[in-house]
Amino acid sequence: MHKKIYTTDNRVQHFNKVDVNEKLGKIIGKKFIKYRETWDKVNKYELETDFPLFIQLDMDQVCNLTCGHCALNSVDNLSDFYSSDKLSWEDYKSIIAEGEEHSCPSISHTGFNEPLLDKDFERYIEYAYQHNFIDIFLLTNGTLLSEKRAKRILDSGLTRIRFSIDAASPETFKSVRGGKYEKVIKNIERFLDLQEKGGYKLPVTGVNFCKINLNEHEVEMFHAFWEDKVDMVSVQSFIPADSEQRNLQFYPSDNFGDSHLIDDFQCPQPYQRVVLRNKNITPCCSLDTRLTLGEIGKDTIYDVWNSEEMIEIRRIHRNKEHASNPACKVCAERIHGIPVLNS
Repeated sequence: MHKKIYTTDNRVQHFNKVDVNEKLGKIIGKKFIKYRETWDKVNKYELETDFPLFIQLDMDQVCNLTCGHCALNSVDNLSDFYSSDKLSWEDYKSIIAEGEEHSCPSISHTGFNEPLLDKDFERYIEYAYQHNFIDIFLLTNGTLLSEKRAKRILDSGLTRIRFSIDAASPETFKSVRGGKYEKVIKNIERFLDLQEKGGYKLPVTGVNFCKINLNEHEVEMFHAFWEDKVDMVSVQSFIPADSEQRNLQFYPSDNFGDSHLIDDFQCPQPYQRVVLRNKNITPCCSLDTRLTLGEIGKDTIYDVWNSEEMIEIRRIHRNKEHASNPACKVCAERIHGIPVLNS
């Protein structure tokens, strides 16, 4: 198993065979090293920047798999967040322009969706790279990663790619994700082979495992299979999209009712990023529309980031006062399994 563990929030733990950020620093240079030094400071609530270090785009909410634990299977209860309409190219260019103006270093093009359903998705990565984003991230389920698309991604300027798999066997993959395990593994291994044979230093590669009670018995198998193949193996805590009783079935055995952790809860995301979902500008990955602080096309990211509302959200998390915000309170409870157990 990997010995080096990296996390910013303890919800996603990255087990690295190498120090990924150190590797990227050697490849990209001083500007990357400086950006990650700043990132570490904001994660410790020691620094507030004038503009987010990270723009996270949820470009639509469409996927080709049927993972029962995903928010897309709670659409009836989360209809305010769901849209099959893709972020327009004009809006995207405007977002990139503002990020470039403020020297924003990093961006992700993935939210609650499968980005490769867009047959020309790679142009978004290429455009961000051409406009001076130095850390560009992609999360994909790998089902649509043909050889042609793999080659284009390798040439796009992408910095990091992570494949969301959640299983170490065909049987578990089918029950958790509803797809064909062998096809996904073949696609990922071909990508890794093309990268090695082509001499590509980037992107750094990783695989993702969202631990729920249907797959928790395969965590060690997952580690063993991937640890020598990719740069990073990530294990993510299950966080339900809503507080329905149905989510009880998905909590793994080690994630029940950690109520003693609630008082110390802090979230670094409002210090790191903005999340742009449909037309909404929000301070984190939460789907709670009460956290909407602005609208694409009407408000700038800069103005939202420096608004009184955003500053207050950062303050309450720095001071461990998350419960004063109803949306943050509910989110903290979901992370630790509280509302499900008390419903």
